[in-house]
Amino acid sequence: MTDHPGTLYLIPTPLGKRSINTVIPDHVLRIVHELRHFAVENLPQATSFLQWAGHPVEDFRLSFYPLHKKTGDLELQEYITLMLNGNNLGILTDAGCPGVADPGAGLVQKAHHFGIKVVPLTGPSSPLLALMASGLGGQRFAFSGYLSVKPSVREKELQLLEKRSAENESTELFMEAPHRNINTFKSAMKALGNETFFSIAAAITLENEAIHTKRIADWKHSGAPAIDKIPAIFALKAPERPKPDLSRKAVKKKFSA
Repeated sequence: MTDHPGTLYLIPTPLGKRSINTVIPDHVLRIVHELRHFAVENLPQATSFLQWAGHPVEDFRLSFYPLHKKTGDLELQEYITLMLNGNNLGILTDAGCPGVADPGAGLVQKAHHFGIKVVPLTGPSSPLLALMASGLGGQRFAFSGYLSVKPSVREKELQLLEKRSAENESTELFMEAPHRNINTFKSAMKALGNETFFSIAAAITLENEAIHTKRIADWKHSGAPAIDKIPAIFALKAPERPKPDLSRKAVKKKFSA
């Protein structure tokens, strides 16, 4: 081990394939080009990204380490040892930002435990971009990942999210497998109140990007957008509850009634 451990870099990757780079900053690419060790969710995806990013070293000369939901503590400890010996390591997931709806959090947590510097790099995160574009506000929000694949359970989960949104005045985000987008839209139309806002952000950052926010009643009138088999993030926000009038006049009237 060395007195100067390496750094763990959290590398964002594009949310879809585009020939021209419009989402990854130049300074991020410079860091990527300097790295020789990568913890990756999917090896073919990782090598494809590095080729797209113009990495100066052939991928067979780089070192890759598996990082997914089945990666065990012993493997993670090996990656920690690699960094403790002075090597920098970059995390590459399939799309978006490591640790946000993607693997990586476990390794990051271990890095903090061993005093290894963690550097998050700037790039696209579909939940955050969807939140920004929804118009539903980000002072309070939560991301719930995937909902149930069973329609009846999914509808109950949507109602719970709507209830939580009403109670906390929060925006509630979730995602879905692209082939279930239409079924999820139908569940939302069935489960949510007509005045609840519902936002769909599909193909974020791509040429066919489409982001729409409407009340459920308006969605019922317009029907689902063209989101079948397209990556999408969904968001909802319940209508604000009427706030009690706490003015002196209102309180006095209440107690004199």
